[in-house]
Amino acid sequence: MNRQLKFIIGIGIIVATVAVLIYTAVDQTKLYMVTVDQFLGGKDAFAGQHVRIAGRVEDHTMHWDADKRRLTFTLHDLSGEGTMQVAYSGILPDMFAEGRDVIVEGPDQDGATFEAASILTSCPSKYESE
Repeated sequence: MNRQLKFIIGIGIIVATVAVLIYTAVDQTKLYMVTVDQFLGGKDAFAGQHVRIAGRVEDHTMHWDADKRRLTFTLHDLSGEGTMQVAYSGILPDMFAEGRDVIVEGPDQDGATFEAASILTSCPSKYESE
């Protein structure tokens, strides 16, 4: 093989690798965020899909088992239209508290409790400008 052909093949491999990395990154981040009410109202549309659900942790429903690293709580819609049970296994997220706005993410399963793969918390209002 001559030197020019090796160079072209090398560039082709690099371009293909970059294209695959971009495709997988976009594929993993193209989740739609829905509210609790939207999720409950269109449950069939989300069957088997990975979803992000925004809501607020309902007061007096948070149960943290530190030994098992298991968190359960009730998530209610920001407009107060619906509620759902959420369970999460892992390290308790920083700044997680009752009354806090959170986003739960995970695959939709046919169960009474949504099993979250991750939980994102929002900053408390004390950090927002008046």
